[in-house]
Amino acid sequence: MRSIRGRAEPPRTTRARAATLLALLATAPACSSELPAPIPSAGPEGAAPRRGGVLELATFGDVRASLDPANITDGLAPQIAEQLFAGLVDYDRHGRIQPDIAERWVVDDDGTTYRFFLRPGVRFHDGDEVTAEDVKRSIERALHGSAPNPAATSFSMIAGFDALQEKKADALSGVEVEGRYVVSFHLAKRDATFLPILATLPLRPVCKSGGARYSDAWHPCGAGPFKLAPDGWQRGHRLTLVRHDGYFRPGLPRLDAVRWTFHENPTSQTFKFLRGDLDVLRDFVTPELLRFQADPRWKPFADFESGSQILGEAMNVETPPFDNVEIRRAVAAAIDRDALRRVRASNLSVTNQLVPPGVFGHDADLPGQRFDLEAALEHMRRAGYPYDPATKTGGWPHVIPYLVYKQGLQEFMGQVLAQQLEKIGLRVEIRIVNYPTFLALRGRRKTSPFGPGFWMQDYPDALSFLEPMFHSKAISDDGTNNWSFYRNPRFDELVDRAHEELDDARRMKLYTEAQQILVDDAPWAFTENVRLYTQRQGYVREHFTHPMWMHDVTRTWIDRATGPIAARAIFSEGGLAALLGARPHGPRGASLRDRGAGDGR
Repeated sequence: MRSIRGRAEPPRTTRARAATLLALLATAPACSSELPAPIPSAGPEGAAPRRGGVLELATFGDVRASLDPANITDGLAPQIAEQLFAGLVDYDRHGRIQPDIAERWVVDDDGTTYRFFLRPGVRFHDGDEVTAEDVKRSIERALHGSAPNPAATSFSMIAGFDALQEKKADALSGVEVEGRYVVSFHLAKRDATFLPILATLPLRPVCKSGGARYSDAWHPCGAGPFKLAPDGWQRGHRLTLVRHDGYFRPGLPRLDAVRWTFHENPTSQTFKFLRGDLDVLRDFVTPELLRFQADPRWKPFADFESGSQILGEAMNVETPPFDNVEIRRAVAAAIDRDALRRVRASNLSVTNQLVPPGVFGHDADLPGQRFDLEAALEHMRRAGYPYDPATKTGGWPHVIPYLVYKQGLQEFMGQVLAQQLEKIGLRVEIRIVNYPTFLALRGRRKTSPFGPGFWMQDYPDALSFLEPMFHSKAISDDGTNNWSFYRNPRFDELVDRAHEELDDARRMKLYTEAQQILVDDAPWAFTENVRLYTQRQGYVREHFTHPMWMHDVTRTWIDRATGPIAARAIFSEGGLAALLGARPHGPRGASLRDRGAGDGR
């Protein structure tokens, strides 16, 4: 459970190829100033969709532990699990709640009873029909205290939750089967976030093979548009999903498969993308990102996310020196956020609060945290560790480990941060690990005092940030999302009240007060909002950047034209392939991916 895979060092031959490639990049004028054109589609705009093809994706990260809805613990797993598991409701590509395997629902009893009517004939990947009994079994499996579900407390509004979590009951009294296709939820008290939270992953129905209780050994099986291929998950390397032909929406999905490659560095991803060996690109080094954004030929095939992510510096309040609130305030005041933004100005914007501008609960008038070096030095003095910038004496006497993951944006921002904190007498030592290790250590009690923090909305409301990141009930010894291990009774009270408040104006006041507490207590220094950029090839049709799940691929189809590989515009064909360790392609391509893919390329 929660196994962590180390990252192998590349062989010397690979490093040699990389060095040669960098040398060519430095000396090739065409490469430094001009991108090749997108690989075109075969048919005209508006052509009828057709089935087939494999959508190739890559990421510098990896799935930390699980694709089980009851144990989603990282930011990559949701975009994969969304393809595997269908829910009662889901988010459409505009972020609105829509029916999914439930065709409709009604709300009774002053907002405390939700009754869902399932679509007959919805099939799991193993062919069994999805029934109300499966829904109840899956919910109890996910919320039982034996499940390592980091999002379990988000569903504490369901009657009987505490007894199930504490293993005092085997069934959840608040979920009732009223017929083969009817299931009702009874809430202990009304909650404005129930439907938005239900549209997330944890309670999605799983096949009977998943059992009544969580198990690490289970092969993920749901009712989503894709299913995990047999032996389709080579941990630390690749994961392949194949079409679920029994999916309840006729004609969907159109793709034969979706394949993720893990631990692929951004530079390698870019070259593979330009060759057409990757179809969608999300991880960029800054110069390449700017080139894509500036090129009018590529703009029609790209979009930004909605701006629902927060970046910052998470300080563990249980660990010195950040158990001292004045030290935390000093950090928040010492950070020049605009300097950090310039590390990747193309998709970062400065912020002074937790809730991003695109999420309900953001308060544009909140004073927030601000860069003020004199104030930072005063906070250091109040903490008992004054620092003299002229003589460079004083400050915190020990080096502070700063944990960061390899190849991420924060690896580069951390270097700027270290220079800024040195000006107030805080010496930071950057320690680089792979992404799964980073997540494991940040979520473990009294293990990592300091490091970058980041969060993306699970549903479009401030509670999606406030509760999992800072509520005391989110604290656990391992796997917590409250990386600061922060607790404040008044903050908890405001968050709990916001759940029950259905009036938007009154909820907004609660959110503002809760955010002001975080600004003052500074368990995080809030620094940037980020909008990630997604670039796709011209032959990728109906692919959308989803506001919740990153990739919306249920309707995606591949319409790739035959012809020479576009990357010849940079290097002679075969030269780049040799540098990257790949075989050269002919006019139709000769890679395994192109043979028998069924996409008409």
